[in-house]
Amino acid sequence: MLGLAACQAPQRKGQIIVVEYIERPKNSKTVDQTKFDYGLLVSEIENYFDYFVSDNVLRQPELVRGYYVSHDYQPHWILTPDISQNVEYLNVLAAAETHGLNRNTYHYDQLATNLENLSFLYFQTGEINYQLWAESEMLLADGLMLLSKHLKQGCFDPLSCVDYYYFIPPNDTVLEPFDVFDADDLEAFFEDLIPSNTPYRALQYEYVKRLEKPEKSRTNKDIDTLNILRVNLERWRWNPLFTDTTRMVYVNIPAFRLVVLQSNSVLMSSKVCVGIRRTKTYSGLYQNYLKNPETTPKPRHNETPILKDAITYLTLNPQWRVPSTIAKNEILRNIQKDPSYLDKMGYHVYRGNVLIDPYSVDWTDVSPTNFPYRIEQSAGEKNAMGKMKFMFPNKFSVYLHDTPSKRDYARQDRAVSHGCVRVENYLELAHILLSDVPKYDMAYLRETIGLNNSEALPLKTVNLFFKTKIPIIIDYKTASINESGELQIFPDVYNRDHLVLDALKNQHLQNSSN
Repeated sequence: MLGLAACQAPQRKGQIIVVEYIERPKNSKTVDQTKFDYGLLVSEIENYFDYFVSDNVLRQPELVRGYYVSHDYQPHWILTPDISQNVEYLNVLAAAETHGLNRNTYHYDQLATNLENLSFLYFQTGEINYQLWAESEMLLADGLMLLSKHLKQGCFDPLSCVDYYYFIPPNDTVLEPFDVFDADDLEAFFEDLIPSNTPYRALQYEYVKRLEKPEKSRTNKDIDTLNILRVNLERWRWNPLFTDTTRMVYVNIPAFRLVVLQSNSVLMSSKVCVGIRRTKTYSGLYQNYLKNPETTPKPRHNETPILKDAITYLTLNPQWRVPSTIAKNEILRNIQKDPSYLDKMGYHVYRGNVLIDPYSVDWTDVSPTNFPYRIEQSAGEKNAMGKMKFMFPNKFSVYLHDTPSKRDYARQDRAVSHGCVRVENYLELAHILLSDVPKYDMAYLRETIGLNNSEALPLKTVNLFFKTKIPIIIDYKTASINESGELQIFPDVYNRDHLVLDALKNQHLQNSSN
């Protein structure tokens, strides 16, 4: 231990690392600041940069160098070898563990050893190791900057390991790397970086609670649960949603559920169906495409994308312009089996902009690679969009809609669509989103889509625009805390958790200078 030094080694409470300050005995030596040669310390800081950069000790070497060059290599953090004056820094880094992060990504163990040795040497012999002091200063600067970045915007760019993340982070998630140097209260600074929304805090509390179970007593299920929580804490850091009181639509793909939220209160909830998962061969096909994008076709999949957008209007009694891939690869097969299929399902065939008689086409001569037609489906009971769709223009051409396939809502695994989100309680959703337009009340909606008519009447397609755009987020979270405070774990329907977990585990091995 440290003998007369001011602090004992970091201790574990459960599995949360804390550093406990211990008062020095009254007869211990005090720090004599007049004995410090800050000129020598500045020189050591300048000299040590070459060592750190070449040896990959620092995670962000260019940022650290940039700060100290612009400040004439003056120390900022460690102004005394007395560890009792530096223990706050260790506590801040140790607290990374409560967010599912590895404290050694931020040099915790090395700093704890360095500061103990620096303090021990000074109080035992009166000597100061300025090289060790300089090394500790830069490790701490690197660790604090990196931790602030990770808590503010996530440990890594999700697109660096996955190809399904399409959020554009809001401006208030941007963090200047040197902001931490200006913090008057370091603990408060890091507290403000943490997503303030209820879901993150609830998951963090659950993670810490489960982390307190002794490591030797953990079952495989315990370990799996901790990993799932780590993964989802990282996902919340990527884009901390629910930061205001705006009414919004939120879809969680693994939960197969949509909710309308306002001020973190749930206004309604509905089962949904989402896009079918990728085939097992997709990964290999995609890698081949990446190697030869000019000659290899990009493989398609029907997984519902993660996105953030705004619903601008809804359509009652929608028509459906069938996507070409569905027309070529699915509907064509049905036509070839049964030429009357188009009539039965209410489809119309166009060549260019000209409506043609489908019976005039020899469909046996048509193939997916030779398909010069466009297919549209009239509004009605058989329309694939059902009676209503909610539009938010996006590059994936996905939206929310009703469906005639009601039986799918009884399934436990509801990954069955071509990518759009089918909403069971579509009528209630429309009613809530149109609540600020009195004339579009429930009676109007039911009448217009034909629910109040006993006779089959022609249905008119109607677009209803909202007074203000309604934010919508389609997300992917495999864990949440319900209103009763219980942990809910959802199926990793698209097999994505392991990608995030692997990236988190490898963080301390990677250089983050870029």
